[in-house]
Amino acid sequence: MLSLSYILKNAGWAVLEISDGDKTLSFDISYLHDSLKNLAESAIDLKTKSEKSVVFMDEPGEHWLVLKRDGNNTIKYELRWYEDWANWNLINEEKYLIKLKGVTTLPKYINEVRKILIQIFEEFGAQIYKEIWIEHEFPLEEYEKLK
Repeated sequence: MLSLSYILKNAGWAVLEISDGDKTLSFDISYLHDSLKNLAESAIDLKTKSEKSVVFMDEPGEHWLVLKRDGNNTIKYELRWYEDWANWNLINEEKYLIKLKGVTTLPKYINEVRKILIQIFEEFGAQIYKEIWIEHEFPLEEYEKLK
């Protein structure tokens, strides 16, 4: 089953750990994209939409977590790696490597994202999060919807 961990580091950096139960990957996330808000929105949007992507920018390159609903509660996911910023059109969206893929359920995914938001909010709060993440506010609206 899919598990996610989002760890804030020094100013402007975080680490995402993602696991399918057998394999665990860890990678850096830059403040250049509002990844935490994007992650929270994906959990909300997948309740009504069939596909959503979450961007985790590095410097250089980026990971995309591509989520596709397959039925009512099943989600197929792929973790894609781009050598440059496809999100900013610096590389073709079709030029990626699949780092991890699997299947999870919508409730499991929503709970993983909820867990991340609660942990960050309880540990740092909105003000300190903003100081660490520099460009982006803590996603309070999404946090309240998922809490």
